[in-house]
Amino acid sequence: MLTKDELINAAKLADKKTDGPLSQSDFIRKTGIREWQIENLFTEGGWSELKRLAKIKSQPKPSKKLSGKKAATGGKSIGKGKAIAKEDPVAEEDVVTEFDKLALTETTSNNEITQPPISPPAQSKNEMEERIKVEIAEFGELIDFRGLRHAPINENGVIYLFGMVSHELGFMVEAVHAAFPDCEAKRHIGENRYQRVRIKFEYKSSDFISRGYDSAGADMIVCWSHDWHDCPLEVLELKSVIDKLER
Repeated sequence: MLTKDELINAAKLADKKTDGPLSQSDFIRKTGIREWQIENLFTEGGWSELKRLAKIKSQPKPSKKLSGKKAATGGKSIGKGKAIAKEDPVAEEDVVTEFDKLALTETTSNNEITQPPISPPAQSKNEMEERIKVEIAEFGELIDFRGLRHAPINENGVIYLFGMVSHELGFMVEAVHAAFPDCEAKRHIGENRYQRVRIKFEYKSSDFISRGYDSAGADMIVCWSHDWHDCPLEVLELKSVIDKLER
């Protein structure tokens, strides 16, 4: 998958290799990069946004001055003190091949950063998406608990299972988020009385300490398997809990 920086570097290099103003069609022809890739990465302006970020000017470039009294034109000079510069025609396929072999470079404050060459995609967007590798699913032990066929095998499974039984266990979930701790909840402790509980979800309770969390930041660990025997926090092991609940 190409990045914005890679497309910007590609545009800079293609512009250097183009005599006149670089157009989108020229850029696509020289690099093999597709229009949809430009539109996907530069959503605010497409090619115009890419040109602006790559600092590509729309005006024609100044012609290069010939040095000396004679200039090479196929190895021959014409007239006295006069010369005609002649460019060898370059086939489109030669331009693409040459571009593919070059490393993209970007210089900032005299420090040269070299980017790897961009290989033009051989497939369309749909063909590329079909080639994305899909992770082969793995399953836990068979539990057949209220439509959940298999036991959790990671933290996400623990969160899902807790959501299935939390109300039944007396919890009111206020929020679930990515920041530590994972969950803010209230637990029913008596008639019209609730207690705040900060919950950290883990597949195994020992994952809490192995990941370096501070026990002062949570009140409870909800896990599938409790294997941290000297844990200073309250632990709710779902494996044991669901055995006591109606299936």
